[in-house]
Amino acid sequence: MDSHEITHVLLHALTEECVAKRIDGARSQQEVYTILKELPYFSITMEEFQRGIEELKEKRGS
Repeated sequence: MDSHEITHVLLHALTEECVAKRIDGARSQQEVYTILKELPYFSITMEEFQRGIEELKEKRGS
């Protein structure tokens, strides 16, 4: 999956109402990833997830 697709899926998943409160209480990226894996369309790997998080952080910082 290319970086644009990863960040798109990640942004969509992170804004899902059904998981938002649980994500807010998560203490690690692993916990967030585990929660998001429950979504039927969330099929990115942990490595892609981490890469996507870093890309989102970079975009937010610029």
